Amino acid sequence: MNDFVVSLLLLGAISSNDLNQMPFWATANQFGVMPESNGALALLRAGSSFDESRTFQWRWGSSLGFRSDWMGDKIIIDELNASVRYRKLRLDLGMIHPEQDFMASDATLGTLSVTGGNFMMSGNARTLPGYALRLEPWDVPFTNGHLQLYGRFGDYSTLGKRYLQGALVHNTALYVRVLAGEHLSFTGGFDHYSLWAGSNEEIGVQPHSFLDYLRVLTGSSGGADASLGDQINSLGDHRGRELLRVDYKTDSWSVCFQHDIPYDDRSGMIFRNFPDGANTLCFSFKDKSRWVSDIVYEYHYTLNQSGDCERRLATDEEIASGSKRLYLAPYDGKYYFIVGGADNYCNNFAYRSGWSAYTRQLGNPLFYSRYTASPDTPGDYTMLGTGNNLLQAHHVAVSGSLFRKIPYRLVATYSLNYGCYFDAYGRYNPDLVREKPLRQFSAGFNALIPCLKGALHIIPGIYLDKGEMLPYCLGATLSLKYNLLKNKQI
Repeated sequence: MNDFVVSLLLLGAISSNDLNQMPFWATANQFGVMPESNGALALLRAGSSFDESRTFQWRWGSSLGFRSDWMGDKIIIDELNASVRYRKLRLDLGMIHPEQDFMASDATLGTLSVTGGNFMMSGNARTLPGYALRLEPWDVPFTNGHLQLYGRFGDYSTLGKRYLQGALVHNTALYVRVLAGEHLSFTGGFDHYSLWAGSNEEIGVQPHSFLDYLRVLTGSSGGADASLGDQINSLGDHRGRELLRVDYKTDSWSVCFQHDIPYDDRSGMIFRNFPDGANTLCFSFKDKSRWVSDIVYEYHYTLNQSGDCERRLATDEEIASGSKRLYLAPYDGKYYFIVGGADNYCNNFAYRSGWSAYTRQLGNPLFYSRYTASPDTPGDYTMLGTGNNLLQAHHVAVSGSLFRKIPYRLVATYSLNYGCYFDAYGRYNPDLVREKPLRQFSAGFNALIPCLKGALHIIPGIYLDKGEMLPYCLGATLSLKYNLLKNKQI
């Protein structure tokens, strides 16, 4: 049978700073639904789960809300989806939250990781609508269960006001897991995303035919109707992450280490950007009622970006092309061409809204969004990607159950922020890179207090930002979550 659940969440948020802006950890990895400032949220969820007793299974889910904050009053479609599963094949349709790893002792409190275990699709922004055909972990024949494959193939639409409206996203992911005995496993693979299509008045309609889709799938150059850059390189904006992971599990505890590596061009795909990435170490007890059940340490580093920026004197043809990688040196008045490094994670000239939905990063939340908005009409924003993809960060998170009854999550992040190699229009500008980084500390604590035999939960949260990157801020949230209905349906 399918479990069927209906729940209602009511939340209020308040901030101490002059902009009424909520602290980092009050909104990070909340799927873009939390108020960004003093405000309120009402969220009604309903859905079912897979019936594991059947070969052919189905489920559905919806999450609809109303949010009020500095960007106005909005009705939000958080999730609206249906899924079917047959053996190891699964099809997801609609808007469904990306899966997150390194969860707190209770999933309601969210992930303990900054990225949720995925550098490029972290759960930090609104969920993209589309479809995904998934292969769940499948035992490769003749390997006696020691080798598994799993992956995903999907297409999505972008959300929010963008430089190229109507842009599409293709995703291909493939992973290999080696089960080396009863307790130890190794995982490696990639998760690739392509932004393509879309249009605006400045550069017109971008290629979007089925042939262009095949070019996107294969990373091929664009046709005659594509921009010069897409004709020389590959059609669309390609980026992704590569994963290396080790897990050791016993009956009572587990430990995991993973190196999650971003890439934004071919040099990154062949590991020329090492040691860039998010390194996560997680220790967990199976018993979540312990005072401390889960501990995560994470180290982020993105300063390599395929090496230092290499440049040479530009040719006459390159100068005439007006390429964004041209650099006019102030010391000799000559044009140079940037030929290496500066991968510029999650930014692109044509798709200059970046890897984002509305004003939030789809990937690593520490890549703070770059956008402009009028204080009088904040909803009329212009999204300009990320202005902070050069950073180092240390992150610690702890979770467990206070008095063995109240699940909690405590997170703290310290980062050094060096800026970005390129401006919002994709032009190389070394002045944007800070020699002295901006230091930032952000922390948060939330808990899940059960009442009425678990039907009602009170969820208090308190958060702090202190540093040079974000304005000083104390913030608090108070949520009431009530399970209206929970039963079994055929």
